[in-house]
Amino acid sequence: MEKKTVIDYTKYRIKPEQEIRDILFGMDSVVLLWCKKCFSEFTEEAIDECKRVIEIAEELNIKVIECKGIDFLCNNYHTERALKSVPDKGCIGVISCGIGIQYVSGFFNGQVKILALADSIPQSGNATSVEGYHGIALGVEKCAACGQCYLEKTGGICPVVDCAKSLLNGPCGGADKDGKCEVNRELPCAWIEIYKRLKRQGRAIGEKVDINDYNVFPVGEKGEYSKANQEKRRVGFYGGVYPLEKKEETDTIPIKVFPAPDKLTVFLSQHIGTPAVPLVKKGDLVKKGEKIGEAEGFFSSTIHSPISGKVIAIEDRTHPVSQTPQKSVIIENDGLEILDSSVEPLTDWQGLSKEDLLKRISEKGIIGLGGAMCPSSVKLNPPKSVDTLVVNGCESEPYFNADNRLMTEMPDSIMKGIEIVKKVLGVTDIIFAIEDNKSEALESVETAAKKYQGIRVEALKTKYPQGAERMLIKKTTGREVPEAGLPFDVGIVVFNVGTLYAIYRAVYEGMPLIERVVTVAGENAISAGNFIVKVGTPFSDILKHCFGINEVQPKYELRMGGPMMGFLQKDIDSAVIKGTGGILMLQKPPVDISEENICIRCGRCVDVCPMELLPYYYVYYGQKKLWNEMSEYRVNSCIECGCCQYVCSSKIDIVSLVKKGKKSVNNKS
Repeated sequence: MEKKTVIDYTKYRIKPEQEIRDILFGMDSVVLLWCKKCFSEFTEEAIDECKRVIEIAEELNIKVIECKGIDFLCNNYHTERALKSVPDKGCIGVISCGIGIQYVSGFFNGQVKILALADSIPQSGNATSVEGYHGIALGVEKCAACGQCYLEKTGGICPVVDCAKSLLNGPCGGADKDGKCEVNRELPCAWIEIYKRLKRQGRAIGEKVDINDYNVFPVGEKGEYSKANQEKRRVGFYGGVYPLEKKEETDTIPIKVFPAPDKLTVFLSQHIGTPAVPLVKKGDLVKKGEKIGEAEGFFSSTIHSPISGKVIAIEDRTHPVSQTPQKSVIIENDGLEILDSSVEPLTDWQGLSKEDLLKRISEKGIIGLGGAMCPSSVKLNPPKSVDTLVVNGCESEPYFNADNRLMTEMPDSIMKGIEIVKKVLGVTDIIFAIEDNKSEALESVETAAKKYQGIRVEALKTKYPQGAERMLIKKTTGREVPEAGLPFDVGIVVFNVGTLYAIYRAVYEGMPLIERVVTVAGENAISAGNFIVKVGTPFSDILKHCFGINEVQPKYELRMGGPMMGFLQKDIDSAVIKGTGGILMLQKPPVDISEENICIRCGRCVDVCPMELLPYYYVYYGQKKLWNEMSEYRVNSCIECGCCQYVCSSKIDIVSLVKKGKKSVNNKS
């Protein structure tokens, strides 16, 4: 008799060594539990999975209190008895599939830290299954993991995988006279086979089959949920994601002034384009609002001192965006806040010409505060005529509330900024767009807008990245910016609310852009909130004031910007720039270095890309360093929003590949 091929359907695989090291790092002691596996050929005693973990723990000076193997860790009855003898102090490392890990976690109910030291392995290959996790038979048959198993009623033959139609309620009448299925003539009708087997066993099909197990997620309900997800994906614009907003920590906290630092690091590159040229030297005394950097060319911006004091150095410091050394002016604060004579309010700005207003805005160093950091004087002087101003009040990054609080507390100032921009651009239509998760800001802006003509406030459905220019324009106006074009190509200019507030201050108060509202939030904050922070404020000062620490702890990371598009900060001596909308302290993932799997071309990245690109090609060509091929798939159109990476089940750093691709492609062009 031919020996039947046995397939190993083991449901878990121990994690890579580096991941285990990262998970165990910092522990004093650990109890190890391991499942003796299932659905694998039983020819020898189970191999002790603890051995390598114990070796790693010993290398890290971690005491292993006990290593306990359990048969079928997912068996509630037996496992409960086994776990009663397990120490409930310290932490427990579990080597099993996800079912076993979840059971252990539930048993201890949060009293003990549970560490997942293995990954579940999906095994189903059945094309008709709704979802598949792991095999149930030792032969070539597959389990669809439908959660509705009733094999004892069908003689051990599963209609979900053995019937070509996955028919659950009996014969369809479509079998031919030889008992072959009408869908696939090579396959016998599963229900005829079930009938034959039950007859041999002296049993009948007569018993009613109830396939509704309400302890699992019903297939129909899952279908509705999936449909709802697809509809949400198309709300406002194609693609996008719905990350946890995490805004509740600071959304109701009023804006406060952050204490002025003893020393400021003011970078000469705070904008896209050419860095400013320093106008001061070491030893010079400067006043608050004094120009210390001159714009170099058309695409550049001036830099001003946020304080009065003394220039103690002009040197390279780690830039928070590029993470490379960039020239900066180090100023020691004298605490006197002496204003420069150039900080002069305007009593009648309406009498100024467009050119005079542009000059004033340029001289005050105003740039886009929504993230792009484009010099505002460039945006306000488009090469084509425009008819519409779109005001961006979306702020869709998680945690951020800087714009939200500005709209809530300073709506009249923002409206005055709009009036200035309206005169410069000569636009007739103004659309003020706010996401509908900012009800207080919406009400505040709607009330203020009634005092002005031509301003239409529009509430948009909350979705990331709603605040991106192209998405915003398409939703509010129906116009589509050409792939290689800019908003002015369709008669539109977009300004962030923070930028409009800065324009108001520059014109009305004569104050250059030397400070801005920044949201500070995240893990273990002792003083989270929305602060007016001086440009050049070191991150170390923010850490001390808002988190009570002098350095970033090992399990945390510091980000300038949001979790989707922010920049990881490795140097806390770097500083706030004009484009800093938030400073976040976030807990690191359980492992820093995770196993990056191959792209399986699942298409999820395509589903969520708001630019309607095919990101998986950036993975395929990027990993091979075939940059020209990435160009063919419009890599320069990517806005690096991170949606593709957010949903990637293979944990691939797609954004990093995109950045490398852009750099290579643009350097060759």
